[in-house]
Amino acid sequence: MIYLHTFLYYTFFSSVVLIYGIGLNKIAEIGIVKFKETIFYVKCAFTIISSSVISWLITYYLLVPLKITELFPLVCFIVYACISTFLGSIVRLTTGRITSEFAVSYLVVLLSIAESSSLLFTLFICLSSLLSMLIIIPFSLTFRRRVCSNGRLLDEKYYSLYFMFLAVLILILSVWDIIWLNPGVIQ
Repeated sequence: MIYLHTFLYYTFFSSVVLIYGIGLNKIAEIGIVKFKETIFYVKCAFTIISSSVISWLITYYLLVPLKITELFPLVCFIVYACISTFLGSIVRLTTGRITSEFAVSYLVVLLSIAESSSLLFTLFICLSSLLSMLIIIPFSLTFRRRVCSNGRLLDEKYYSLYFMFLAVLILILSVWDIIWLNPGVIQ
């Protein structure tokens, strides 16, 4: 039951994109430009999950016994860079497409290592973070189609409206989170 609560918490109530802000500035670009490239999502998901697992194992079995856990971001960076570069080169050689992405994936790896107490929690946080990002993309596409239906270009005014839209979503999630944690508030 605790795994379900962890999964729901990081997916909806503490959405990685909306509440933590991981990828908030990139989600519009990723959702619009790379939405039809499934190889991009598969590569990012595999990179995030494998980097998180390997980084957690190195942190737990090497850094914790040596009492140098402050170095886990460096370990996460090295592991992520190696895996991402390797998978990116394989994808580029086989399909000819560039699937590079750093900031969002690396921050998800850091979040999953920093907030987990076991390998299973690391996997749940990774998967719920990925699902949280995938849930936001249809909202982004719907908002873009709605606002740009009359031929409007993606300019500064669009992004201002878009970030206000995301602020409303954050407010709704925050209110839901408070009501969900305190059921007596509604009565």
